Amino acid sequence: MRWDDIEILRRIDRRQEQHGGGELWHVNGQHLMEEIAGGPVAEQQRHFGFVQELHNLRDAGLLRFHVASPPGGDPPQPGANPSYYLQQVSRFTLTTAGQDRARGRVVFQPPPDPSEDDGRPISRLILKQVAAAVEDEYRSDQLPDFLRESGIPLDRVPPQAGTSEDDVNAVLAALDRWGSEGRRILRSFLGRWLDDRLHTGPSNDLRVTLIEQLARQGWYLNDDRLVTGEPATGQRVPSPVLREARLAALHPRVASIAARYIGTGLHAEAVFESMKAVVNRVKDMTGLDLDGVPLMNKAFSADRPHLDLGGSTSSTSRQNVHAGYRSLFVGAVQAIRNPSAHERLNTMDEDDAFEQLNLASLLMRRLDQAIKPVTAP
Repeated sequence: MRWDDIEILRRIDRRQEQHGGGELWHVNGQHLMEEIAGGPVAEQQRHFGFVQELHNLRDAGLLRFHVASPPGGDPPQPGANPSYYLQQVSRFTLTTAGQDRARGRVVFQPPPDPSEDDGRPISRLILKQVAAAVEDEYRSDQLPDFLRESGIPLDRVPPQAGTSEDDVNAVLAALDRWGSEGRRILRSFLGRWLDDRLHTGPSNDLRVTLIEQLARQGWYLNDDRLVTGEPATGQRVPSPVLREARLAALHPRVASIAARYIGTGLHAEAVFESMKAVVNRVKDMTGLDLDGVPLMNKAFSADRPHLDLGGSTSSTSRQNVHAGYRSLFVGAVQAIRNPSAHERLNTMDEDDAFEQLNLASLLMRRLDQAIKPVTAP
C-alpha cells in the first residue's frame, strides 16, 4: 500500500487550522502516520514509505518540518531506524503551494518581472526601521489586524519559531525569505506604506531616509510599488514621494504651477513660471504698469511703498524688514526671472529647482502678509 501525498497534506492542513495556523509542535511523524493509517503501523517498509513521502513533499516545496537531534549528537537518519526517525520529525507546516495542493486550488503565477525583483536583498536595517515605525503606531494586539488589512496573509506566512504575529520585523523577514510570492507581498506592503496608501505611514523624515537607503541598493518607488534599478551610490534620489512632499511644503500658488512641470523634468520652466507668477501678483496688488526691477523698486519703495512688507513690528524694525524683503524681491527678479525670460532656459536638476522654488514660495507668503499703506499713491 502506497501513502497518498495529498492525504498527508490535507491532514496537516486540517491540524494547522485547528491550532490557529503555524507549526505543529505536538504532532510528530509517527503520530501523523498512524492517524492517516487509522492505527499503529507494524510494517517497517511502510515506515520507510512514509518517510519517503515526507521527503518528497519537502523537496517539492510543499511541506516544511524539523528533525530533532539528540544532545551533542547528529540528526537521526531514516535508513537505520525509520520508526525512531519519524518520532523525531515534528513542527510540520505547509507552504503556500502546499496549502493550495491540499485544498485543490490551482494557482497560476506569472513569471517574475525583472523590473520588479531580480533577487537583490532588501536590507535588514530597512526592515527593522519600518517595523519599529509600525510598532510605534499600534498596540501589540492591534498589529496583526493592521498587517492583515495591509495585504499580508499572516495565516499563510508564519514568522520564525518563537515569534508572534505582533513581531512586525519577524513577519517582514519571513516574507523576504518566502520566495517570489513573499517578496512580491513585501514589496507591495513597503511601497504602499512609503506612499501613504495604508492607514498609517512613515514620518516625512523617515520616508526620505528610507527612500534614499533603498535607492542605494537599487530599489525605487514607482506607483506605490518597489522596482529595481541601478544603485544610486553617493547621490540624492529624486522620487515621487519626496517630490510630492517638497511640493506640498510650497505656497499653494507656487505648488500648483510647479507641479505641472516638475514631474516631467521641466525644472527650469517650473522656476521661471513660478517667479513670473510672483511678479504678476505684485502687479495685480499694486496696479502698477511696470515690470522687473523697476516694478519691485516702485512697489516696495522706502518712502511711499505701495505694499509694506515690514509686518507688525516697531517702526525701525519694520523699515529694516521691509528693506530686506525689497532686496529679496529685486534680487529674485534680477537673478532668476529676468535671465530666464530673455535667454533660453538652461537644464536644471530637481534639487536646484526646489531651492529656487522655495524662494518664490517665501515671496508669495510675504505678499500674503503685505499691507497696503493708507498713504499709498
